[in-house]
Amino acid sequence: MSFVTTIRIVATVCECTAIVATTLRLYYRASRRHLGLDDAWAAFSLLAVIFLLAGAWMRSDVSLPIHKRVMGYFMLNSCFTCVLWSARMSILFSVMRIIPRLMNLRQYSYVCSVLFLIMWIVVLAQKLYICVHNNAWQSKPNVQCVLGESVGGVELATDIIADSILVALPIRLLWDIGISSTTRKLLVAIFSASMITSVVSIVHTAFELSPNRDAEAIAAHVEAAVSLIICNLAVLVTWLVRLLRYGEDLESGGWSDYSTSTPRRRSQVTSLRFTDAPAILLTANALGRSRGVDREFDEDVTRGGELPSPAKHKRNSDPFPSVSAGRPEVSTVTFTPDTKMQEDELRSSEAN
Repeated sequence: MSFVTTIRIVATVCECTAIVATTLRLYYRASRRHLGLDDAWAAFSLLAVIFLLAGAWMRSDVSLPIHKRVMGYFMLNSCFTCVLWSARMSILFSVMRIIPRLMNLRQYSYVCSVLFLIMWIVVLAQKLYICVHNNAWQSKPNVQCVLGESVGGVELATDIIADSILVALPIRLLWDIGISSTTRKLLVAIFSASMITSVVSIVHTAFELSPNRDAEAIAAHVEAAVSLIICNLAVLVTWLVRLLRYGEDLESGGWSDYSTSTPRRRSQVTSLRFTDAPAILLTANALGRSRGVDREFDEDVTRGGELPSPAKHKRNSDPFPSVSAGRPEVSTVTFTPDTKMQEDELRSSEAN
């Protein structure tokens, strides 16, 4: 079997597998109306891998003019880098979806996204600079730029840094949140799969530094496909878990959706209003009456002075009704001061 046939088979199988995985991911997210920035990066990676496959076929087609084969190599080379880094950006933003907005870890994630963009630009610019300025390869039959040790070293260093960040962030997030041990282990295993990309990257770099250009080309296609598949792994496993566990959602940290879950702790607010004074606000965190848990109240009395001694009040039969769909419920209790009793006490004090 010739190398042209081999590289086309490898490229088609790898890239088509990644395309199918990404398409399923986007369909699942779109069907649930959960599309986010991580899906946008996945869609960009899907577009890049399609051009990567087209470039592989153009470059390997010996019947085409040499300038079109060179164009195919530039498509292959640049889209390979774009697939890798857009897949990493998608994984990073997938982790950010489950990071609470008030956590400092979310700010660190934004910093990491900027760092990823910088490394992406540096690697791509270095490759294009070398291939444009050292253009002797453009007239050779195999039409492949020799990137050399500098590109191999930069690629390996940036790959290891990026993949280490993608493993460290979710592990740090999932270590302390309140989910079951089984779900935590599953999520950690999914996000830790990013290190597989580093292993494939080391193999690719080893061939990049060697004179075996054919093995380098094959390793590049495998690395691109593995990156994109791992990018979609968390979402596809979530889909499978929802099917097997009746709606459990790993994307939200292991908790089920509102429509299928048992009641979680949520906030209820009761507002007590007086006819001639500001309100007293009572807040409570409750699981609901069915759980029979203790309710903690945070009472904030915003009006000055003491309340009138005896007071008639009207209130709902259940001050803390059960809450559905995870939304806080508001109950209003109105107190009307007993002015007649106050006047009697005032006359009594004046008479004395």
